[in-house]
This record gives sequence, C-alpha cells and structure tokens, in this order.
Amino acid sequence: MTIPTANSTVLVTGATGFLGSYIVDSYARRGIPVRALVRKTSDLTRLKPHLETGKAAIVYGAMTDPAGLQRAVEGASHIVHVASVIGPNIPLEMYQTVNVEGTRALLELAVAAGVRRFTLISSAATYGDGFTPGGIVTEETPQRPSNPYGQSKLEQEQLAFQAYREHGLPVVVIEPPVIYGPRARVGIGAAFRLVKMRLAPLLDFGRGRINIVYVTDVIGLLEAADAGEAAIGERFLVAGPRFVPHQEILRLVARSLKVRPLYFPVPLWLTQIGLRLNNAILRLRGKGVFLKPDYFYAFSKGADHRLDKAKRLLGWQPQVDVTAGIPETVAWFLENDIV
Repeated sequence: MTIPTANSTVLVTGATGFLGSYIVDSYARRGIPVRALVRKTSDLTRLKPHLETGKAAIVYGAMTDPAGLQRAVEGASHIVHVASVIGPNIPLEMYQTVNVEGTRALLELAVAAGVRRFTLISSAATYGDGFTPGGIVTEETPQRPSNPYGQSKLEQEQLAFQAYREHGLPVVVIEPPVIYGPRARVGIGAAFRLVKMRLAPLLDFGRGRINIVYVTDVIGLLEAADAGEAAIGERFLVAGPRFVPHQEILRLVARSLKVRPLYFPVPLWLTQIGLRLNNAILRLRGKGVFLKPDYFYAFSKGADHRLDKAKRLLGWQPQVDVTAGIPETVAWFLENDIV
C-alpha cells in the first residue's frame, strides 16, 4: 500500500515555506510522522509546535546538498517534494541546479530507498499561457511553459514520470496556479501592497480573469490523493471554485483593507513597453529575463483550469471562494504587518 499511515515517515522538502508548512500541518494533524528538510538558515517558527510535540523532526540539507538529501531520504517511506526556486531575480542556472537537478537526485534516492509514494508539487506554469479554444486548460492541454520556472517544473514532472515508468516509483503530481492564504508572502501580496497605496490598476481595462487557489484547497487535494491508489501515475490541476475577474479581487482587497483606491485602466500596449524596458535593464545587469514582453497580454486573458479529473478520480473539489479567502489573507497580512 502506498497510503501514508501512522507507521509511515513522510519527508517534506520546502517544509518551512508557505505551502510546505501547511503540508507539515496536514500530516501532523493526521497523526502521520513528518521529517522536514530544512536549511540551517531556515526560520523554524512554523514547525516549532510540531517539533515540540514530536510530530515532526528536522534534517538539515538542501536540494543542492547530496549528503543532506541522502540523510533526509534514509528511512522515509513517503516524500512530498515542494522545494523550488521561483522569481524574476533568480539566475537562470539556479532553476536547472535546484529545481531540475535537485529533483533528479531526490528521485534517484527515492527509487534506491524503495519509497512508497513520491508526491511532486509542480505548477500550472507548465502549461504556459494556456492559450486554448475558450481559454480552457485541462491535464490534456499541451504543456508549453513560457518562463524558466515553468520549464523547470515541466522537467521535474518528466523526471518523476520517468521514475514511475522505468522503476515503478509511485508518483503523484499536483499542479496549482497562484496559491494564496495566510502565510503567503509573494504572488498576491503585490496586489495587496498596491491597493494599500490606493492604486488599483485595471489591466486591459479590467477585462482579465485569473485562476487562484486558497492554500487549504491545495491541502485538500493532497489529502484526497493520499487517501487511495487512484492518484498514482496521475497529475492533477488544482484551482479555486471559479475563474475570477481581476477587478473583483482588487475590490475584495480594497474592502478588506478599508481603503478606496484609484481604479485606473492599463492598456496592454503600455505593459509591453514597460516589460521591454525592464528586460533591457536586466540584460545590461547580466540578469536573466523572466517575463516576456507579451506576458500581460497572456495574463489578461488568463487560463480557466478545469478540475474534472480531480473531482472524478479523487472526489475532491475546492471549498474556498475568493469572497472568503481574500479577507482571511488580508487579515493575516495586516496582523503580521506585511502590507
């Protein structure tokens, strides 16, 4: 059986991060022992309650540290691989070194150790801009990443499924879009900071939509996948209950912050000029280019992620709409003086 139980040990990489900390919480709540792979510089605040109760233990290491990975995998029955680098200011080679080669090394150790399940937290970025008839994206949509992060996540998936086909490693892949919720520090936080400054840009005159997902809904899918064998060898898109207008998100943020921002239209041609200038500066500074000039053209259209497969195979469906999730997230940002 590949199902984690109280007799298992689940290794979680990226355990001190936003999603990783919720994953540790989930296993601890279910009475399943956790081993957290952490760097010596990591903030252990979110893990502390579980470390104190003995529900979790830590192993020091990193995705670029073979000895640390070896220590982490020894005796682990299950692995949930979350750790990845992401961001516009990360050297391009780090995506290969950390995301791809680190995953390759972890998979090789998992195969050698006879790990009973390997769950990869990938990304909807593997589908790129998601341009399809009607803007619909399913697990059958061709995966065409549009940035280095998406490409590295696609390579992670390819390595994982190769281990599944060639070595019988039970693999599950979960593909979230932007995740939001308490503890988040990137992504939707940029919108919060803008609105707090009383600025609310309406990209493409407010016509755009986006798929985002509340963090506990990602955990719900992970728990549904863990509960049986149906998820093995499969990948699952995960998103919120609906395809949400950007404008609605900005208004929910403004209402939660109790501010009245200036809503102003941003034509897409202006974003293209801005990104061209930004990318030219990055190249002059020797940095890699993360966003192509037409990025906001794609972002404004959005990609409607369909969740039929997870509903059919796992009986899962998202529970938290933005009307509840955004106020909860804003409250946490304010409480922690993030915005």
